[in-house]
Amino acid sequence: MDNGLGLMCVHAHPDDESIATGGVLLDAAARGYRTAVVTCTGGERGEIYNMDVETTRPRLAEVRREELAEALRLLDAGDPRFLGYVDSGMMGTEGNADPASFWQAPLHEAVGRLVAQIREFRPDVLVTYDAFGGYGHPDHIQTHRVGVLAAEACAVPALYPETGPAWQVHKVYLNTLPKAGIFEMSAEMKRRGMESPFGDFATVEDVPMGTPDDRLGAVLDVSAYLQRKMAALYVHRSQLEESSFFFTMPPDVIAAVFGTEWFIRHRSDVVADGVEDDLFAGLV
Repeated sequence: MDNGLGLMCVHAHPDDESIATGGVLLDAAARGYRTAVVTCTGGERGEIYNMDVETTRPRLAEVRREELAEALRLLDAGDPRFLGYVDSGMMGTEGNADPASFWQAPLHEAVGRLVAQIREFRPDVLVTYDAFGGYGHPDHIQTHRVGVLAAEACAVPALYPETGPAWQVHKVYLNTLPKAGIFEMSAEMKRRGMESPFGDFATVEDVPMGTPDDRLGAVLDVSAYLQRKMAALYVHRSQLEESSFFFTMPPDVIAAVFGTEWFIRHRSDVVADGVEDDLFAGLV
């Protein structure tokens, strides 16, 4: 079933699509919407688990491409689409200075590459990250910059005319986490004697990432797709250590963290009041 409307999610590395937007991708596909994922880098500087490091490192991009293809199959999100940049590594590492890295990519060039993807797929809704890129990774921050600029540039015929006819994206969302939710989850994990992946905070105001609840534009319950979302995540086995919190969190905490997906409504061409529970609200 294809009802014509489309959702494109723009991510930094293979596995981000499952963690951040696996639920909305599955929900959109189940409702007959076209879905696509653009991944900006190959994830070459990621960790390596469950396989030999020495032999895997030179071909990690290939391994992660294969993992991504399988994850997207489970998410009903089509074939992988790449911008073609190299993973920049965590903030402050030597990979940040690599001329081939996404962090060093000329903005005009990177926006043009994404505009080409947008004009080819013609999504009505585009999702990328909040301004901090979720947790401050340079590739996530760059994905935000490129994503929001390309979502506007693609509608201007005079910009990047070589990439095809202009296309208007009707709604743009920024994937995020609620500050209050981060605080509550970290406190709950501390009560259970577990270490939170986000840190330990005395107050909500101390949480350095995420978004205040009053800035959230869409909150989607994706619990119906939780099992399939997590299955897509677990396909990225090269990135998942057995002691990772993805495996050690109790089921109720996993449900709370991954059974909901949160978004800032960056722009909407249709009337949008309050907190939406559907990224396609106003378009159907």
